[in-house]
Amino acid sequence: MLKSKRKQLIMEKITEDSFVTLEGLVELLQTSESTVRRDLDELESERKLHRVHGGAELHHSLREELTNKQKSIKNVHHKSLVANKASTLINDGDVIFIDAGTTTELLVDLLYQENLTVVTDSIHHAAKLVDKNFKTIIIGGFVKNSTDASIGRVAVEQISQLNFDKAFIGMNGVDEEFLTTPDIEEAAIKRTIIENAQKSYVLLDATKLGQVSFVKVARIEDVSLITTKSEGALLEKIKEKTEVIEV
Repeated sequence: MLKSKRKQLIMEKITEDSFVTLEGLVELLQTSESTVRRDLDELESERKLHRVHGGAELHHSLREELTNKQKSIKNVHHKSLVANKASTLINDGDVIFIDAGTTTELLVDLLYQENLTVVTDSIHHAAKLVDKNFKTIIIGGFVKNSTDASIGRVAVEQISQLNFDKAFIGMNGVDEEFLTTPDIEEAAIKRTIIENAQKSYVLLDATKLGQVSFVKVARIEDVSLITTKSEGALLEKIKEKTEVIEV
């Protein structure tokens, strides 16, 4: 198959799914892994995609953000591993904050602890928590439809009046210095959560490592990371600054 045709098929697949695996492309293109890697390198140099561990995803601008529906089909296995580890860090009687997001939703599904108080900025999470008979506090404010997160001044003020034993937060990008997200309003929410928690855990799969979004949320040393294993040098640099739990 000609290179131009291979690259066309790669872009068609990644446009449809937002993320492709190296293994899946080898099967799709019926070619070698080394050939696929070279094609991905070229497409990345053309700024058409972003290489991540085990595959590639669409190149996004600093302000662009996928909806929860789009996120929910990406890296589901890795997100499940992260959520499962996070669930083991919660004790009976804890007061915790669970941020809106697809990985944190998996954490909600895994909660089993007794006498747990859960605060959330997600209507979807809150409904699940109530169904599971947990003491639930939902943060008010303007609801951002694409991510199901309460945002705005009212939400920030409510969070700032509360204290949490632990917080579990999603994030769009992590580099060796900062946590970042595309939306100024959501950044303010996440920043306030971190400021009011005794311990903050950022839940993310390794594809988020090295990505940078528009707004800085906090410094990397302000949180602990729970992420999937990565062979990249970036994670080793992050480990020098903060706790990293790999699953």
